[in-house]
Amino acid sequence: MRLTVSVRRLWRNKALLILMAALTVAVTALTSVSFFVDRVDKALLLQGSSLMAADLVVQQGDAAPAQWVGQAKRLGLKTSKQVVFPSVIFHEDKPLLVQVKAVDSNYPLRGKLLVETGQGVSNAAPGRGVAYVSTSLRKALGGTAPEMEIPLGKIRLRVQGTLRQEPDMSGSLFQFAPQLMMNYGDIQATGLITPASRVQYRFLVAGEADAVARMRHWLASRLPAGARIMGIENARPEMRQALERGRRFLELAALCATLLSGIAIMLAARQYVVQAMDGIAVMRTLGMSAAQVLQHHLQEVLGVFVMGSLFGILAGYLGQQVLYAMIGDWFGGQLPLPGWRSVTLGFAYAVVLLGGFSLPALWRIRHVAPLRVLRRDLEPMSVSAWLSWGMAAAVFSLLVVWQVQDWQLASAMLLLIAVVVLLVTGLGWLMIRLLRPFRGKAGGVGIGIAALTRNPGLTLWQLLGFTLGITLLLLLALVRVDLLEIWQGSLPEQAPNHFLINIQPGDQLTLQQWFDEQGILYSGMYATARGRLTRLDGRRMDADQYSNERARHLLKREFSLGFSDHLQSDNRTLAGSQWKFSAGDAGGFSVEEGVARTLGIRLGSTLTFDVAGQTISAKVINLRSVDWDSFNVNFFIQGNAAMMKDLPVAYITSLYLDDTGTASVVRKLAEDYPAVSLLDIRPMLQRVRGIMDRGAMAVESVFLFTLLAAALVTFSAVQISREARAREIAILRTLGASRRLVTVAVLTEFGLMGLFSGMLSAALASATGNLIAERLFGLDAGWNFHVWLAGVVAGVLGLMLIGYLVMRTLLNTPPIHVLRAQ
Repeated sequence: MRLTVSVRRLWRNKALLILMAALTVAVTALTSVSFFVDRVDKALLLQGSSLMAADLVVQQGDAAPAQWVGQAKRLGLKTSKQVVFPSVIFHEDKPLLVQVKAVDSNYPLRGKLLVETGQGVSNAAPGRGVAYVSTSLRKALGGTAPEMEIPLGKIRLRVQGTLRQEPDMSGSLFQFAPQLMMNYGDIQATGLITPASRVQYRFLVAGEADAVARMRHWLASRLPAGARIMGIENARPEMRQALERGRRFLELAALCATLLSGIAIMLAARQYVVQAMDGIAVMRTLGMSAAQVLQHHLQEVLGVFVMGSLFGILAGYLGQQVLYAMIGDWFGGQLPLPGWRSVTLGFAYAVVLLGGFSLPALWRIRHVAPLRVLRRDLEPMSVSAWLSWGMAAAVFSLLVVWQVQDWQLASAMLLLIAVVVLLVTGLGWLMIRLLRPFRGKAGGVGIGIAALTRNPGLTLWQLLGFTLGITLLLLLALVRVDLLEIWQGSLPEQAPNHFLINIQPGDQLTLQQWFDEQGILYSGMYATARGRLTRLDGRRMDADQYSNERARHLLKREFSLGFSDHLQSDNRTLAGSQWKFSAGDAGGFSVEEGVARTLGIRLGSTLTFDVAGQTISAKVINLRSVDWDSFNVNFFIQGNAAMMKDLPVAYITSLYLDDTGTASVVRKLAEDYPAVSLLDIRPMLQRVRGIMDRGAMAVESVFLFTLLAAALVTFSAVQISREARAREIAILRTLGASRRLVTVAVLTEFGLMGLFSGMLSAALASATGNLIAERLFGLDAGWNFHVWLAGVVAGVLGLMLIGYLVMRTLLNTPPIHVLRAQ
């Protein structure tokens, strides 16, 4: 009943309508972003799953037992089986080393298989008696006809297609190549699978996230020795980095819209309290107690909460549906439906923003005498009021962290808000003091300056709203344009698209010479050996000691250890000594920061590896970051060159090849270096570029909602001083001031606020953008003059335009109407 009464009052109270409109637009902006980001985030995760052709993959030395398949079916999951092993085929009496991959008819569960056949492009897995081959194997076979036959063990397979895209190609980069894909049902007939064979069986699972999680938990206690579960966290580091960056760009865009919405609610709530003071004074003089007045306004705020939240969430859902209709096809298929988390988030933010930022002001009124309220003067903030504001800010901060689920990003943005508040307060007071000597200047300029200095508190509130709005808008514009371009530019057009592995010592020099003669771009030759981490600081390493899935995965596999006295150009030292050695120096390891963090490796830790039966041990003397986007040869763990003495090393390099270069390299390897394998990673490069492009498009779309939230902040900031400005203009016109004088005064006031807010916003957005680019995205953004120009122009011209529009409205209102209403 009380809720119905408060809703009725809502429609009759202009101040409440303004507050409800602010809350509705704020929740609309928030939930539109949240709904859409939720859908896009799920789509990016699905694309991440497509990098493994499934949501979950179990890899082991034996075929998956029937009970695994049965459990997956009971959970409503789809399954697929694979077997992968190296083999040799003979073509024109020459042996060709190939990687055989047998798949069943359900493959792939995620992503798309693209095969070029004589009839066009097919997505179907190979049938019985059929094989698909990679481009490099097709060229090695010397065949151009759509179909040919090749022997594999005891059977012959008809080559009916060339692999153009293979979803899980990126799962293991250092695998034998070229590739041959066949039907799972033909494996036994080949006679190649024996107890001594090097075979990997893979069990693929896909379905609803909850069901996949239950399947993973069920499998964890039933895995045989040597088996491992792979999720998206086990993807190649290049893929993992691209996905993480894409998600962080979206989180940053959503966070900017959220913060702007919160600022708008705070400003609108303050304006509501100011406009409600006359009514409160009447209630107190008529005998209502402070508690009754507070209860009355709480009922009205409850009506605002219910109506604003419901309208906002509904409008937010419809808004993201319109957005999906416009750009849904950019994400390569249907976006998954959003979850209920966004609805919960909308209600939670409405409670915190509306309740948290209006109750402290109402609580102050509770302790004010009626006469003091009639004078429109408030008591200084009490300890309880400060505690109320502090609690509201703390809960708001926790909700921000919960929304983006990234402590670093949320902390950076909340720190930005705190810095803006402190700077606006300090520099704003300084500006007001510096302008006071000019307020007596004749004409409109002096009147405009006087309006700024007459009520410092009101001016600071407006400066805070304008500065926060412009700062976050500039920051997102910087992300939308500069950071995304830098991210996309971090993968150059001629990035390495092939790897050469298993180059024998001595051959690397002749291959280098041939590359130079042919003008082939390569990244250098790097010695590598396979080694298992056995001890850390003398403690035996056991995967079961770690709960982190990635740590367990790293310890169950062998590391590709690099050996060089120089770090690659895309490696950056974070801690320890620079990686430079001379003859006679002791050995040492350099560890990539992510692996070090996952395994608990610190500077000075002693690592022990087993390399083909030999033990090598050394201290960690260098921690570094790696730019995986470069697609150059990089290692998680690298030792200096002296450590590889007497170890069975081979060499590896990455190189850029066009179609002509690929053919010549294939011929050269087949003739002179038959043991060397050429890996084509062009499909992986296309995936990374696709993730970058879709991430940029998603940020573009979210930017529209942030613009709406910024407009709301500007409107709320202007409304703060609308009543006082209307009274001043009415008095000036009553005293005979011309429209021109009033116009100059208003433009001066708004122009000075715009100059202050624009310059401060440009500095803060540039500094924060560089910090976020470097610390969170691993990018080097640099300083952009256009951000400063945009900040000043948006501040000065934008606010002057707003001031002119406000002034025109007030000039068209008869002064007598304004003065009677005061």
